[in-house]
Amino acid sequence: MKLVAKELRNLADKFDAGTTETSETQVMDIMSMLTHEVMSKEQSMKFLNVSRSRFDDYVREGRIPKGRKRVGFKEKVWWKDELEKCKLK
Repeated sequence: MKLVAKELRNLADKFDAGTTETSETQVMDIMSMLTHEVMSKEQSMKFLNVSRSRFDDYVREGRIPKGRKRVGFKEKVWWKDELEKCKLK
């Protein structure tokens, strides 16, 4: 965690000084990674108000994004902002 904090501070200092070579797209990617609200499968099902089987069907059909693996965890997670964009009806 300290290493991540240090790197983020260094990047912020470069932004302030105008010396970063980071593109606008890369900055937006960094921001989205930092601001995603992570949800378990159970939380995602409840958020979307669907059953487990319907959730799995929607993932298979591509109507819900596939879950993401996290280092050190067995379960996949979903990002709330991506689930909000799903058109299920």
